[in-house]
Amino acid sequence: MFVATHASIGQTRVPTRYIADRFYATPVTTQGDTLLLLVDTGGGGAWVIKPVLERLGIEPRFVGVQLGDSVYMGGKFPSFAADATIPIPLGAPDTCITGFGNNATKRAMGGAVGILGHTWLAGRVWVFDYPRHHLSFYDVSPDPHPFGPHTIPMTLREPLWRNDPRIEVRIDGDTIGVLLDTGGTSELSPEAVKATGGGPSMRASAFATARLWNKWHKTHPSWRVVRHGELTTNADLIQVPSVNIGGYDVGPVWFAKRSDRAYDGIMMLMMDQPILAAIGGNALKTFRITMDYPNQRATFERRGAGVRVAQK
Repeated sequence: MFVATHASIGQTRVPTRYIADRFYATPVTTQGDTLLLLVDTGGGGAWVIKPVLERLGIEPRFVGVQLGDSVYMGGKFPSFAADATIPIPLGAPDTCITGFGNNATKRAMGGAVGILGHTWLAGRVWVFDYPRHHLSFYDVSPDPHPFGPHTIPMTLREPLWRNDPRIEVRIDGDTIGVLLDTGGTSELSPEAVKATGGGPSMRASAFATARLWNKWHKTHPSWRVVRHGELTTNADLIQVPSVNIGGYDVGPVWFAKRSDRAYDGIMMLMMDQPILAAIGGNALKTFRITMDYPNQRATFERRGAGVRVAQK
């Protein structure tokens, strides 16, 4: 039986830590180990590094190399302590947790030992409450919010199997398809940290294709730029003054440049339609977002400016 603290009527809180505008699930294994797992709407399935698979009692089976790291077949989704558990993915096959081999992966994920990605989130209604640092899901899916100014389409390629969420935002008068990417992360150079107002070097981030990034820079040469601001990729950053998300203006938002090839290749296969950018926690941090996977829509609520977030 799933036992956890209820955030509000019909919702179950997920044990989490909130780090630099990203949510990390913190389930506790039956052996008493606390795992740190990045909740990443734009990530792959549920996976952990090889040593954690072994601690979970799952024998890793090497299957190949991906992104320069060893990939292992895992096993059934593990059991966790009743008071610090996370839900089993809906529609998951018998093998629903896999593994990567290199502990260096932890650095890129802010110290996490794994990811809970699109297949773990599929089929449920989730509430990412950024201001309160709460993550929860509905035990029984509620009636969908009607589409309106703050409830917008969040489309998926192939539920329950390919669930990277696409929304549309408005930037500089253009409507742009983007990945809603709660796990988007950049490691900034010292110069970029200073330019962006301080804070941790590893943080939530947003990304734009080179052709979109270059268009912004050509059209608006006054928009601030940090050359080679992303430490691990050497990518340039640009500060976009305002982004309209779910009917609300947020900003400024820093975007790291990404190759067109990445978005025209692998990202094209993940999304229901082509996208030009990804929006992460640096742009989402003022919102309470209800992500309704079954009905493919997202509702954005923001405190302040006369807006009161209802507790459902």
